[in-house]
Parts: sequence; C-alpha cells; structure tokens
Amino acid sequence: MMNGEELRQFAHLDKEGQEMLQLAFETLGLSARAYDRIVKVARTIADLDGASRVDAAHVAEAIRYRALDRGLLF
Repeated sequence: MMNGEELRQFAHLDKEGQEMLQLAFETLGLSARAYDRIVKVARTIADLDGASRVDAAHVAEAIRYRALDRGLLF
C-alpha cells in the first residue's frame, strides 16, 4: 500500500539490488508500475526475512515472482 514517496523512504535497495532490478527492467520490458511493484514485494520479502534493508537476494526473489506472474521462466 506504499506510495512512491514511502517506497523511496522505506525500501532502499543496495547497489547490487538496484543493478539487478535495472537489468530486469530492461530485459523484461517492465513498466514503471511493475518496477514499483517489484520493489514493494522485495520490501515485503525483506520484512519477512527480518532485514532492515532490501538486498539483492530480496530483489531477485521478487523478480522471480514477477517473471512467474508473466509466464516467463529463468
């Protein structure tokens, strides 16, 4: 339920996570809306993991869920 401002405030990605998400964005042809959704899911995964920051593993898992949702497989 986070808006864009809250995403920037609470869902900071580490450098590796940002690079991974950028690559997925370009490779999968994701929209800005999909980008935000992936960040939100990654933040949720980090919360469930008890992590204060979103790292590359959380981003990778969120990207995999998005790929499954779109019928893509890695």
